[in-house]
Amino acid sequence: MAGKRRLLIPEVIQTSAMDCGPAALKALFDGFGVPVSYGRLREACQTDVDGTSVDVLEELAGKLGMDATQVVLPRDHVLLPETQALPAIMVVRLADSNLHFVVVWRRWGHLIQIMDPAMGRRWVTVTELMDRLYVHAIAVPAEAFREWAGTQEFLAGMHLRLSALVGKASAERMVSTALADASWKSVACLDATTRLVQTLVDGGGVERGEATARFLEQLLVEAHAALAEGRAEQVIPASYWTAVGGPADEEVTLRGVVCILARGIRQERAEDEPPLSADLQAALSEPPTQPLRELVGLMRRDGVLAPAFLAAVALAAAVGGFLEALLLRGIIDAGRYLTTQEQRLAGVVTLLVLMGVLVLLELPLAQGTLRLGRGLELRLRLAFLDKIPRLGDRYFRSRLVSDMAQRCHGIHQVRTVPSLAVSVLRATAELLVTTLGLVWLAPGSAPFILLGGGLALAVPLLAQRSLLEADRRMRDFDGVLSRFYLDAMRGAVALRAHRAEMTLKRAHEEPLHEFVRAARTLLSRGIITDTLATLAATGGSVAIVLHAISRGIEPGAVLLLVYWALALATVGKQLADALRLYPAASSLTGRMMEPLLAPDEVGAGLEDVADAPHAQAQGGVGFALRQVEVKAAGFTVLEGIDVTVRPGEHVAIVGPSGAGKSSLVGILLGWHRPSSGRVEVDGQLLEGQVLARLRRQTAWVEPEVTLWNKSLVENLAYGVETGDVLPRVGQALRAADLIEFLDKLPQGLQTRLGEGGSLLSGGQGQRVRLGRALLRPGVRLAIFDEPFRGLERDRRAALLERSRQELSGATLLCIMHDIEETMTFDRVLVIQGGKLVEDANPRELAARADSVYRSLLDEEARMRATLSGGGGWRRMVLEQGLLTERPATGGRGQGEAA
Repeated sequence: MAGKRRLLIPEVIQTSAMDCGPAALKALFDGFGVPVSYGRLREACQTDVDGTSVDVLEELAGKLGMDATQVVLPRDHVLLPETQALPAIMVVRLADSNLHFVVVWRRWGHLIQIMDPAMGRRWVTVTELMDRLYVHAIAVPAEAFREWAGTQEFLAGMHLRLSALVGKASAERMVSTALADASWKSVACLDATTRLVQTLVDGGGVERGEATARFLEQLLVEAHAALAEGRAEQVIPASYWTAVGGPADEEVTLRGVVCILARGIRQERAEDEPPLSADLQAALSEPPTQPLRELVGLMRRDGVLAPAFLAAVALAAAVGGFLEALLLRGIIDAGRYLTTQEQRLAGVVTLLVLMGVLVLLELPLAQGTLRLGRGLELRLRLAFLDKIPRLGDRYFRSRLVSDMAQRCHGIHQVRTVPSLAVSVLRATAELLVTTLGLVWLAPGSAPFILLGGGLALAVPLLAQRSLLEADRRMRDFDGVLSRFYLDAMRGAVALRAHRAEMTLKRAHEEPLHEFVRAARTLLSRGIITDTLATLAATGGSVAIVLHAISRGIEPGAVLLLVYWALALATVGKQLADALRLYPAASSLTGRMMEPLLAPDEVGAGLEDVADAPHAQAQGGVGFALRQVEVKAAGFTVLEGIDVTVRPGEHVAIVGPSGAGKSSLVGILLGWHRPSSGRVEVDGQLLEGQVLARLRRQTAWVEPEVTLWNKSLVENLAYGVETGDVLPRVGQALRAADLIEFLDKLPQGLQTRLGEGGSLLSGGQGQRVRLGRALLRPGVRLAIFDEPFRGLERDRRAALLERSRQELSGATLLCIMHDIEETMTFDRVLVIQGGKLVEDANPRELAARADSVYRSLLDEEARMRATLSGGGGWRRMVLEQGLLTERPATGGRGQGEAA
């Protein structure tokens, strides 16, 4: 094995609620001295291996070269030295009952060192960890459990506990007797009985000694009899059983803690192992990102003249300060050399000129630094605007919206980076020049001078790693906290309606404490660094002066020596202050640059199709899904999808909620990448330029499509040139049934719709989204996902008919929950449980009594009859803002609601 285990596990803080698995795996690899790219690792979890389940983490660890094994251990065996279970990734249950991955690294007495991706490196007690570990119950074959129960991993813990109760000899006899039974029952009964008796002994319910042995043997006999009769949990409670089953003996329910044991890093890959995927190969080979270097690259795009000029000015200012001190030194002896009034005047003028030059240098230095900072911010904003459309949907879905928004809003803070760089450069130059001046002035004290200058520089440099770690930890928790603030603002009404304030408070409390703790740690480390740097520089200055005076320095040079020695401490403090800001700048820059350094997913080939005329391809899109399987977060969403849609065909897609209908069309939109199978569009594989081109030729209508706080016409024309759509606005307004709505708007087409379309009703918003889709030029594929939600039944039918007429030449995929309305389509796909179960003409399927489509139609009819006719219902009609009651009828009219 290669890779030595570190004493302290590195911290990897997750920034997304879905990232605990990749973060734990990265921390595990880093702990063994093998750096892996967090970004690439999390992308591999979202694509190649489909999520972050425990099986996925085991598979990833093995592919990346770690000797990792997934096991299920009894909870009280996990921390025993005999089981050798550490380090390991384990599953714990959070306060909100969600499951979470942590790395359990080392045990130090009663304290356990863990790396919690949500909290960082922590020290918890054994009791606290035991309480949090999630005990998983899974059905396994009885033979598999019996085989595992005979391994050292299982027997070591049981033998240790049993020896403590009845002695080593009796323990070996009992274990041998249990192992002699070829079935699983004897081992399971001995394990459960031992655990129960140990609990009673620890609680004082049973005395230690012979009484314990007799009680254990008697209870063991009763447990055997109860297990044979199928009532084992009546004799010994369920929590004490590692495995329990029925009389059939074919399967047992295994209970334990799921662990991924990490034995170390393999030196060589096996010859029969398949090659690594591109994402996993990049995770191992991609060097760590250097955010500040990337920022320097952005600055260099504007040329190196401005940064070079600023550096030269900073160095000149540093040297100028040295010359100024020399001239001030000369004033002391000016009386001996400047005898005439003209000479003294010339000396004063020279000093004033030098001081004026130094003052004038500060102006271009400050202006140039500010200008460079603004240019860097502009470059970064342009880079964001260029990059965001290229990031895949998986990238955003696997990250907190609040965290991404915080990064974008924090771009302005990069303005301080050039100022920080200039400050560090200038302070370093002044420190170097001052040190050389002291050596020139007192050569005999050169060792003390070099030591003092080195200490002034070494202390802040040595503290950078500690400061950077603390700053990143604080900023990561700041990003986590932003989720709670966003949730509170977006869901304030729901929070009050459901009285969930205390729930949010409890969820917010723990990360808030960690944020405060991280902030205090950063502050205390900064204060300690400043204090040590000041003490080192001041002590060095005093030592330099005393040593130089003891060596007999000239009296006239003593003042300059004291000045430079004190300046050494001052410059060291300035450098320490500047370097103290470096961790914050590095952490901030790292968060800013992370999206820019992520791989492109949807933008490949975008430039090649951006200027392509829409009229190049005529008619609808033809596509085929061949044995497509889609997985997400370890779950199979679609399986075995094999379907071909001809160009210009209008297809309805129906099925129960959660069946996978939206996921099916999401493949064409690029949301999901098939884990197996092929997706072809117009005979070409759906990737790169083909996907980019298809997106430009697709009209998408869905209730979650964003409406902007802009005018109605801008919302309708969003995504295309306004000049291309203005001549067709009237036709789109009529097709989307927006004419009557337009007449009510105070400013017509120029009326703003509010944030997210907040000034519109749900039905009006859907019609605006439909109008936007109908205005898109060159549409070859239209995807409607519940396009008329919130509208009356008659209006839905009319809008669907008009939309199909407008898009008669395009391929249309329409997801509908109103099954009866799909009868007008020539073809319907029925999705159930992630599988395509029926594909035919809807009237043919409706005529078959055994079809799923027929059952969906009947269920819809029964629901409509229940809602429209039954006792206990009052019928209210809302018209023109007036709510009136009408007698119940057999059907529901336009604008009515029950």
